[in-house]
Amino acid sequence: MSKLINQYEELKKKDPNKVYIFPVGIFYNILNEDARLVSNAIGLKLTNLSPEIIKCGFPISQKEKYSLLLKNNNIAFEFVAPTPSIQNTSYINIIKKIQNIDLNNTTCKEAFDILYNIQQKLNNMQ
Repeated sequence: MSKLINQYEELKKKDPNKVYIFPVGIFYNILNEDARLVSNAIGLKLTNLSPEIIKCGFPISQKEKYSLLLKNNNIAFEFVAPTPSIQNTSYINIIKKIQNIDLNNTTCKEAFDILYNIQQKLNNMQ
């Protein structure tokens, strides 16, 4: 989270009037003062991550819905491009593995083994 906060603070120095929205896993996160502003405007729940960091967010799958809500509330915003990382690559590889499963030819045991292996990989990435 510290890299995200540093990136947030650098962006706010460039344009303090814009809300910055960061991809984190399957969610978009909005931080600190931006989170307060968005929460008050459209009702997203605030979460305290630490005494210095608060956030709110929404699922990536709901990007269009929340973009429209932000526009309708006259909030200037920007979706920040994800920074490539080993962890992101690992998530992408897991997703590709799931997408390539032939569900018509997978036994229950094979499905369980696949899910178990994915769970182990995800636990090791955290």
